[in-house]
Amino acid sequence: MIAKMMALSFAEYPFVKDFLKDAFGSEEKRMLFLEKASGMLIKTLMRKGICFFERNDGEVRAFCILSTIENMQPTVWDMVAGGAIGLLPSLFNKAIREFIVFYLSEAATVDYPKGKDVWYVHLFAVNPNHQGKGLGSMIMNDCVFPYVDNRQGKSIFLATK
Repeated sequence: MIAKMMALSFAEYPFVKDFLKDAFGSEEKRMLFLEKASGMLIKTLMRKGICFFERNDGEVRAFCILSTIENMQPTVWDMVAGGAIGLLPSLFNKAIREFIVFYLSEAATVDYPKGKDVWYVHLFAVNPNHQGKGLGSMIMNDCVFPYVDNRQGKSIFLATK
């Protein structure tokens, strides 16, 4: 449920569309890949941090995964446990390999802050059908900020590209 929402939320980002537009032959196959990759990423990151989500009538409308900066980098084991092996056949696709190289090179350019009191937002998404309704602000104000404050956090970092 969260993976599908994340795939929908990020499917229209220019770098996602540009790299993956011709990789699958159909929009349906592209969305299935994005959902599978999103599920693996969510499971991997949840091993390192905490997840907050907002749902109504069983529908996840927004979510956020965060951890301390010190604990933000997933290990290979975290990725395997998150389902990365299921994505290995996708690496035969040149567009997907280029997408991964681009994504990792962009992540490497981020100047992450240091310190035990710094928290990092890994993923933050609002279902496109529910954007503009204050759900993102609600998760930050009602969940993330109090959670970090209760753990003596001094700052929260979110990288955007």
